[in-house]
Amino acid sequence: MRDTQAVGSYARGVMRTAWLSLIVVLLAGPSRAQPPAEADGPLPADTPPSEQDAPAAEAETPEAPEGETPDAPEGEVAEGEAPEPAALRVVVVDAAPYGVDPVVGRAVTRRMRETAVELGYDVIAGEDTVAAARRLRMPYPPSPADLWRVTFVAEAQRGAFARVWAHEGRYVFELSVASLDGGGPFFARGTSTADDLREVVDRLMREALPLPATYDPEEAARLATRTEPEERAPTHVEVAAPPPTPVARPVIVRRPSRTLRPTRRFDLVLQTEGAIGTSSDGFYNHLIGIRLGLRITNAIHIGLYGAYANLKGRGNRAQNFLTMFMLEDRIRLSSRSDITVPIRAAIGYLPFNGPVLRLSAGINIPLSPRFEVGFDILTPTFWFLPDQTVVSLNIAAELIYRL
Repeated sequence: MRDTQAVGSYARGVMRTAWLSLIVVLLAGPSRAQPPAEADGPLPADTPPSEQDAPAAEAETPEAPEGETPDAPEGEVAEGEAPEPAALRVVVVDAAPYGVDPVVGRAVTRRMRETAVELGYDVIAGEDTVAAARRLRMPYPPSPADLWRVTFVAEAQRGAFARVWAHEGRYVFELSVASLDGGGPFFARGTSTADDLREVVDRLMREALPLPATYDPEEAARLATRTEPEERAPTHVEVAAPPPTPVARPVIVRRPSRTLRPTRRFDLVLQTEGAIGTSSDGFYNHLIGIRLGLRITNAIHIGLYGAYANLKGRGNRAQNFLTMFMLEDRIRLSSRSDITVPIRAAIGYLPFNGPVLRLSAGINIPLSPRFEVGFDILTPTFWFLPDQTVVSLNIAAELIYRL
């Protein structure tokens, strides 16, 4: 009985051990079948690198659409794309005013710099321009050759300079441009009033300064290699060198009086005039004459006048010859126009009759630099006869030619 119980206890222990082993095997089976991507911890050391890196690389580098090139990293130039060329540099030398206020020269220089920037140039600062001129010991105002040299010293590609003076109430500009590629020299000239000064300088600057795209760097490099060493200005700064003495500035100070002097001093005038008497009996005289005038200034004129006179006689028409001396003052109506109002006083003598006094006011209209037409509208004239003095109101027209 005791042996039977021992055998039963042994059998139950064997069965319990078998069930526990089966449970352990079932629990361990899923862990072995689990794939590496889902297992905890790092991959085994014998896993090939391609299997480790390939999924991450595919996730980080997306493929570009077909036919498109992926953008280059910021700050780098894409393959096959040419870098953007640097802007051409231009040096603008301060404009030289002759006989006008220096503020006009500064306004011209400022407008030239603004126009160069609008054309796409990189304009060298004013202090750098002065430093280059001092290194070169450039005379002022510069000649076209000096302008080329200061452009070379300033390490620019083109240089611009302007002169400005006054003539007959208008500003006159003369712009010159030098280019290191051998083009030019380029010039432009024009006139303006004080109101349209900036517009005219802008137009002349665009005429004289070529566009940056016309510059030939290869030709400029070839010319630079042919430049003689003594022609090349030293690039080092001479600290002890004194500033250059302006050559033309004393002359500029002494020239304002020249602006009052006319360019053509003599006038030749052909005149026709009708005299209508104001007395009770009335009369009509007609004059056809020539006047030679001298222009003392642009406003003050003097002249000698001789005219054939067809006069009313006692019974019929009489012929005579009238000579007169004239003094004239011209008043300009506006700075924008060359139209003037001549105020004249003339005294003369008519043979067998007596002295003649003529006062007039009218208008003169220029047709060209040499030709001008004039009309005397209000012209009271006093005829001093032996027995009386008569008055007439005259109307005259004249053609003026400047010699």
